[in-house]
Amino acid sequence: MIYQCNGCKRTTFETACPWCTSSELSPSPELSSRHLTPIDPSFYPDFQYRSKGLLQDFFGKKKEQAQLNDLLNNVLRKYSELKQPYFINFIHTTREGGGSADGHGAPGPRMDGVYSERELFREVLIRKGFDELEELPSLLDKLLMTTAFNSEYYGFSVELSRHLKVNLADTLRSWIEEAGVSFRANLALFYYFLWENDVSFSGIQLNPQAATTAGIPLLPMQAFRNALSLCEEIHFDILVERLESQLEHFDPNQFITMYLVDAMDGFKFEDFLVEIFQTIGYDVKETKRTADQGADLFVSRFGKNMVIQAKNYSGSVGNSAVQQAISAKAFYGCDEAMVVTNSYFTRSAKELASTAAVRLVDREGLQSYLDDYNQKLIEVFQADEETA
Repeated sequence: MIYQCNGCKRTTFETACPWCTSSELSPSPELSSRHLTPIDPSFYPDFQYRSKGLLQDFFGKKKEQAQLNDLLNNVLRKYSELKQPYFINFIHTTREGGGSADGHGAPGPRMDGVYSERELFREVLIRKGFDELEELPSLLDKLLMTTAFNSEYYGFSVELSRHLKVNLADTLRSWIEEAGVSFRANLALFYYFLWENDVSFSGIQLNPQAATTAGIPLLPMQAFRNALSLCEEIHFDILVERLESQLEHFDPNQFITMYLVDAMDGFKFEDFLVEIFQTIGYDVKETKRTADQGADLFVSRFGKNMVIQAKNYSGSVGNSAVQQAISAKAFYGCDEAMVVTNSYFTRSAKELASTAAVRLVDREGLQSYLDDYNQKLIEVFQADEETA
């Protein structure tokens, strides 16, 4: 099975995130599994029998396992029936964040008359026959996280299908050229896609038992690290080739440097960000110049909508920009929020963004976007040369 770490957002085949834990400080499997979201809800540890000792296992395991299996089958059946459209549409329309403690009390009306969207959603499911949520309210958060992970994987698989080549190295190169450094977080998704779609490459042996057995990885950790090393080699070659091409074809009158960005006013900076995000593969929609509720532009990719605050500053960007992004995300019901600047963020702005899951792109991050933008111009130039 494949999991997504709720902390670092990397994907893994292990039952404890290898990126967030060290061998010296590795948490227990039960504790670490709470921080992982499986793409298949049956792989949550709640549905796995945990030993209570030799004698209790001998006399009680059969009955308890049968009860556990009944619960599992009921939950999975109802989840499958209600996944379309209830769970998926809730993920796309809710303005609430990820896992939440809201809605864990008794369902039904209260005297204060204030309810979270999650509480109302739980009541919808209970009325649709999902009775288990009355006794196990925390189960809703887990099923929502799995739904979100499935939605993310679906967008990923649509994009990856365009990069399939005749061999592994060419497929990885095509994918990494577009994905950039995100291959480090999504490499497990890559191999899960190969297994799910029965794509075979020489030298890759995926364990078929991983699909039905908890604790068995689809790809052993050492093989996964070897694959990551191969990806790093490919990425390094891409960076070297891009720099060589830039040195050969760079035209100061055509390409954008950070100094030109610094000279832009606020509106020109917003317009340029539209070009940047369109060039690197996002669908972009600008907002009005005024009364935009803290939104400068909207972008979408992989089925997720993101609102962006653009700040072309000479000084540091503080909390207010992050607060505007948070407000815009809630007001417009977006999945993500981002603040982009040609400067840097204050420490308090970084702390607020971290707690509110707002993505920050500072001067260094913007430079990487400029590099991608200029590289696309070079590729267009080279294509024109070949057809001339």
